[in-house]
Amino acid sequence: MSKRDEEERREDLTATSESLQDDARQIAQIEDEKQDLDIDDPRLDKLSRDAERLAGDVVRKSRVERALSEEGPTEPDEPRPQSN
Repeated sequence: MSKRDEEERREDLTATSESLQDDARQIAQIEDEKQDLDIDDPRLDKLSRDAERLAGDVVRKSRVERALSEEGPTEPDEPRPQSN
């Protein structure tokens, strides 16, 4: 893998990680807001759907992050896995 590819992968991993953290913060904020609502509050359904959508995004982004990390070493000093 070229140095450029490594740098791009590292940038992609960083961006994905930051996006995951942002989604997690949004989910936490939604859950905090939901705790203050009455069970019959119509906003509860929308907030629950928003949290569910974000949770799905977290799963998808986590898979992307894992795939990026499995492509090979992310540090220049790490030896590349040998293919058989």
